[in-house]
Amino acid sequence: PGDTTAPSLQIKSPGFTILSTTGSTIAIAGMASDNVAVTAVKWTNSTGDAGVASGTTSWSANVPLLVGTNTITVRAYDAAGNSAWRALTVVRR
Repeated sequence: PGDTTAPSLQIKSPGFTILSTTGSTIAIAGMASDNVAVTAVKWTNSTGDAGVASGTTSWSANVPLLVGTNTITVRAYDAAGNSAWRALTVVRR
């Protein structure tokens, strides 16, 4: 059987799922939990960038933005390979 429970993931900051900015990066942060352990929180940007957030149960990342629409997907993983994701859209002017 093994662990089939996906982690829980929340983006706490920014507080909106769609926002606009003029900045070249955006700071995102949140929480993740799992019935066993969260092993990693990773992010990808629709512009091609990707990275690993610092921290697991409490995580944060600075994501570079290109001008235009950036769809940032954050994914939390547990040791069994289960994952959960949340996304936000940032429009850089």
